[in-house]
Amino acid sequence: LLLFGPPGCGKTMIVKAAANELNANFLTISGSELMKGKDRNPASYVKEVFNRARESAPALVFIDEIEALAPNRDEYRGGILSELLQELDGVNELKNVMLIGATNKPSALDSAILRPGRFDKIIYIPPPDAPSRKQIFTVNLAKFLKNVNLEKLASVTDGFSGADIASVCQEVKMQLVRDKLKGKTPALATEEVMRVISSRRPSITQKDLGEYETFRQEYGERK
Repeated sequence: LLLFGPPGCGKTMIVKAAANELNANFLTISGSELMKGKDRNPASYVKEVFNRARESAPALVFIDEIEALAPNRDEYRGGILSELLQELDGVNELKNVMLIGATNKPSALDSAILRPGRFDKIIYIPPPDAPSRKQIFTVNLAKFLKNVNLEKLASVTDGFSGADIASVCQEVKMQLVRDKLKGKTPALATEEVMRVISSRRPSITQKDLGEYETFRQEYGERK
């Protein structure tokens, strides 16, 4: 299973939730950190993780930023594509092991890793829509919602990722802490949240969304 979409929209959280629901051992690889690290051989480490998955099934192997391990060979050098393809081709022989990759840059992946039989399912994780943004505000401002218009906040945060909204809420709550330290009674109004929002820009651009749509048209979603 390959998940792609903008950063901060819950791909990793979805995978962790799935591992918990499945009651499976959770093994993770960070592509960018692995390729930057100098204390281990990337190919050997990937092989080790897959071996651990075999030994501890049921298991879920999660490769975040998979484009760092399997970059497009026409544009980049490096990566450990051969080792990764070898393990992917062996997945069908495993029992009770699931592999999930996640990427913010699907166009940077080598086409060899995208063919059916390797990642059979490809799913787009989009930015949160208005109801989802409202829910994210609700979760993050749970104790301070009495005088907050959630519909208004959701309507003005189009293009914000879940992480963007969580960051806005964190700044709002820090201001409430400062007010309490000054002897004020903490209270939150819609205008105060709007003030923080107005100082931010959404991290997801139309260019980003266009690139995801191009990828969807070229490879499609496999659900």
